[in-house]
Amino acid sequence: MEPIAEKRFRATPKRKQEARKKGQVLKSQELTSAVVLLALVGVLKFWLPQIFTKTAELFRYLVTMRVEWNISYVWKVALDVSWQFLFILGPIFLAAIVVAIAINFLQVGSMFSVESIMPKASRINPVEGIKRMFGPKALVQLAKSLIKVFIIGYFLYNIIRDNLNIFPALQEITVGQSVVILGNILFGLAWKIALAFLVLSLADFLYQWWEYEKNLRMSHDEIKEEYKQTEGDPQIRAQIKKRQRAMAMRRMMEDLKQADVVITNPTHFAVALKYNLSKRPAPYVVAKGQNEIALRIRAIAQENNIVIMENKALARALYSQVELGQAVPAGLYKAVAEVLAFVYKLNKRKHYYSA
Repeated sequence: MEPIAEKRFRATPKRKQEARKKGQVLKSQELTSAVVLLALVGVLKFWLPQIFTKTAELFRYLVTMRVEWNISYVWKVALDVSWQFLFILGPIFLAAIVVAIAINFLQVGSMFSVESIMPKASRINPVEGIKRMFGPKALVQLAKSLIKVFIIGYFLYNIIRDNLNIFPALQEITVGQSVVILGNILFGLAWKIALAFLVLSLADFLYQWWEYEKNLRMSHDEIKEEYKQTEGDPQIRAQIKKRQRAMAMRRMMEDLKQADVVITNPTHFAVALKYNLSKRPAPYVVAKGQNEIALRIRAIAQENNIVIMENKALARALYSQVELGQAVPAGLYKAVAEVLAFVYKLNKRKHYYSA
């Protein structure tokens, strides 16, 4: 294992994908908690009057109800109370669940990994446990907790200081008025704490991003090894390409034996043409080459009694414009037709004299 100092290259997409499969993703739990807290404060701000109203109705119902001690009646009362509690607390829990799922999805996306919850020996190793307790992550968590305590204490002190003259006056007003005043004070405190926690969570998100990138950094050897795994060993790929070229060359030389004519430049280029009206409407290239390959094409053509014609311009044009297996383009039809006509005449004469 190489030291962290040597891992100075950013993680590749493949490395990040592998880490994601193991459950190692960029995520700030502080951001999730802060946004959920902010959402709960907002929901409570608008839902609290309904909570007071429904709670009062529930108490009136329980106080004024007619008591009948039988199973059906007790079951009915239990259902009514449960529905009331669900109506009172349901929006709060629903908001917390929806916001938590949404913020986690925005950070992580859709992911399912069981590897992060699989048992590992390092988790029950006392030495590793002590390292985690006093490691950098533990110190960061401690620092965040102390900052939170400081934030809560600071805003609580400010609220008490700013409203110190109000608290004694609460004795002279009704309970309902006192509840409204205290509620507004507490909501102001909650808003300030939630917003401060949100700012802290954004800083934590940046820290988590930095740590995530640092932990996934790769060394030069790791990048080379990954490249070999994805693209293949360069030497092996070179051998495969060499074999493929050799196979293509052998196949081309076999097809060359069926050619009608070889057009040369005279030694730099050689292009072999075949014309078979039952297969193709136009002549097509069965072999072509340059320099040494051109000389091999000439040699095989001579061995197989294939007509070799020197036409520098046509040979160069066919070599540069037509790939193996492709038909001759329309612009070269006339020149190729003249060559083939000459070849057919020459073959007829050979056939005549041999006969």
